[in-house]
Amino acid sequence: MKKITLSFILLAGWMAFTVNAQTPLRYRNEVFTDAQIQVAKGIPFATNFNWLIINQTDLGTPSNGPQVMNEITYLKTKVAMGQANTIPLKYYLPKGSPPSGDSTILKITALKMDAYMPSLAADPGTKRPVIIYLHTGNFLPPGTNGSPTGDKVDSIVVDMCRGYARRGFIAIAIDYRLGWNPVATTVDGRRSTLLNAVYRSIHDVKEAVRIIRGPAVAAYNIDTSKIAIVGEGTGGYIALAYNSMDKYPEFMALPKFVGYIDTAKVGLIDGSRGIFNLYQKSKVNTRVSVIGNLGGALADTTWLEAGDAPIISMQSVRDPFAPFGYGLVTVPPPISQPVVDVDGANNSVMRAQRLGNNALFANITSADPYTIKARSLYNKTVDYILPPPDDKIKIRNGEGMYPFMIAKAASQFTNQASPWQWWDSESKEAKVFVAPGVTAHMSSLSSNPDMSKAKSRLYQDTIHGYMTRRIAYAMGLLTTAQLGVNTVKVSGVKIYPNPATNSVSISYKEMINSVSIMDISGKVVFQSNVNNTNFTISSLNLKQGMYLVNVATSNGNSIEKLVINY
Repeated sequence: MKKITLSFILLAGWMAFTVNAQTPLRYRNEVFTDAQIQVAKGIPFATNFNWLIINQTDLGTPSNGPQVMNEITYLKTKVAMGQANTIPLKYYLPKGSPPSGDSTILKITALKMDAYMPSLAADPGTKRPVIIYLHTGNFLPPGTNGSPTGDKVDSIVVDMCRGYARRGFIAIAIDYRLGWNPVATTVDGRRSTLLNAVYRSIHDVKEAVRIIRGPAVAAYNIDTSKIAIVGEGTGGYIALAYNSMDKYPEFMALPKFVGYIDTAKVGLIDGSRGIFNLYQKSKVNTRVSVIGNLGGALADTTWLEAGDAPIISMQSVRDPFAPFGYGLVTVPPPISQPVVDVDGANNSVMRAQRLGNNALFANITSADPYTIKARSLYNKTVDYILPPPDDKIKIRNGEGMYPFMIAKAASQFTNQASPWQWWDSESKEAKVFVAPGVTAHMSSLSSNPDMSKAKSRLYQDTIHGYMTRRIAYAMGLLTTAQLGVNTVKVSGVKIYPNPATNSVSISYKEMINSVSIMDISGKVVFQSNVNNTNFTISSLNLKQGMYLVNVATSNGNSIEKLVINY
């Protein structure tokens, strides 16, 4: 495994010490190199109406009504006949763009996917499971959405997909349709356009799943029975809704959603029908094996029912935009307006566990540091980001949930929401002004002040260590024994005094190779090579609290609790 540098490192730092010379295990470890990864970019998979433009177009005026209906009929006919690739360019270009002028009222968009996979030369004969990755972005283009990110080519998307491919998966980053109005003057207006954006994106993801299960990508040697969806931020909302909002009453009977989604216009939940919808009825199954969520939330936990796919959620407990428990989704600065009440990881994963959907994760032993870290935070009550009486929150015992505990910031909206994110500060999207004197880069730094590629990669290692391994486990690709580190757990390691103040000694009957100490946030605060049977740390300079100590010996590893108490 590559060497992990010392800095703001999460649980990945443990792996630098615990992985031994055994053969890496596919799906759990990286078994392919970047040189063996093949990337197929820009694969078309769907064509449908462009709601970024439709939302800004008055379709109901008497003068344009007949033309709108003629255009709908023309486009539906083209798609139904399998001739979407012959639709004239004027239907794609914005109004006023040469050479089309304003010759069409309706506009469409072509959705594409990028596939990352081990090359067939490096990985012959293996049926490969798929992870579909959904980017973040608030259903608006990068820059316009107030952030440098929001596309399938975001830095984090490319990094994560390459990481999946190096572990033996096929990772597919997809487009989905944008179109939300976060600056609507009323909550009702913001909520309506957001819910419809989520609804349409579910249709887009279902179309992608159908393509992945079809003959068009047969050459990639896909195991179509093993498909996961991982969503980040906005993509997390889509992934969770995809898994649970699958029946008409689920989104029409709840008071907070009544009247917002008109299926006669946008289509049924399976993606068929609808005046402003070009997708066709299909018999291809769109169920998936498992859902991964990074920082998103579920619009309503009542959508979940027994039999839905298991959920793996990793979220910052103090996420200011997507509540960790139950609360309002808030548009990020500079808008900072409320939208709709949702359930974060703390609630949605717990309900999935109670329904039995996440029961398989309770079978995982706690021998690996990722599981130990997550479970060490369960049932803890911690400071929250809201004023009293909501200034505390209890982290629930939800198997499949990894809570990122990051130090509380000075104000609510400067708490870190997506510490795994990184971007190019010199990109044109980063330099878009979202407020007078404030660029998208500057605005995004407010909730990710130490953003860097190095920091992101360390969080990614933790995401792969916790979520990606559980995805493989849910697919039946790894056993519980294979989820842990490549070492044997040993007993007989002594740590004293414990509780300690400023110094601590560690001893074992045989050679201690190395020692590392991790705090409650997941940060490695101390690490050292030892190569002796006894080791004393004379000056820890740690705050009061509980820590985990990983002692790597010649016989295996021991992970012990250490309490610092002055």
